[in-house]
Amino acid sequence: MLRRTRAFLAIWHDIDPAMEADWHRWHTYEHMAERVGIPGFLAGRRYMSDDAPEHRCFTLYEGAELSVFNSPAYLERLNAPTEWTRRMAPAFRGFTRGACRCVATAGAENGYAGAVLTVRLERTGEPEDSAAAAALVERIAGLHDAGVVGAHVGICDPSVTRTETNERKMRSATGERSPEGVVVVESYDGGSLAGAAEEIEAMVAAAGLGFRPSFRQTYTLAYMLRE
Repeated sequence: MLRRTRAFLAIWHDIDPAMEADWHRWHTYEHMAERVGIPGFLAGRRYMSDDAPEHRCFTLYEGAELSVFNSPAYLERLNAPTEWTRRMAPAFRGFTRGACRCVATAGAENGYAGAVLTVRLERTGEPEDSAAAAALVERIAGLHDAGVVGAHVGICDPSVTRTETNERKMRSATGERSPEGVVVVESYDGGSLAGAAEEIEAMVAAAGLGFRPSFRQTYTLAYMLRE
């Protein structure tokens, strides 16, 4: 991740196969450029996993701070969707979106890799432990046999993404949800990362974060854009 990143917006979903080709064109040529053009958005990247049982698409937007993801400029954009955005709204399936504080990060600053593992989190009822999160990402970032170059823990604030907007209304049929947290692991070797996924999930479960793993999936980079 970028050195300046203090928060990120994590989005998982599926895509209607009949609309997928146009959806990728829209997301690449219009949507991501539109988002990264909003003040405070630092970078965006889209990942795909064709063999995923659900949520084949994962998109991550890096932000200078958490408030970027409900800023007046962002909400203005969400309330004024383009015509192409309106046409693409029915393509979304199973939409999950979370605005997260980046509470711990380790690995290469300003560096990116072609594969990610996301481990979504749910609360255990125990207190959040930022020191445990910092120790966890250092351990994961040391998994060089899996090609790991970075690891990050995000704790989501559902109030940030709860605002009703025109774009959210257009996705009302998706049953939009917000995760409670996520661990994002970046690697230059997708096969090795997938092979280490169970080990990484066990590390997350044993870390004492105040969260437990709920769902994991590996993805391959499709497109990236920085400000």
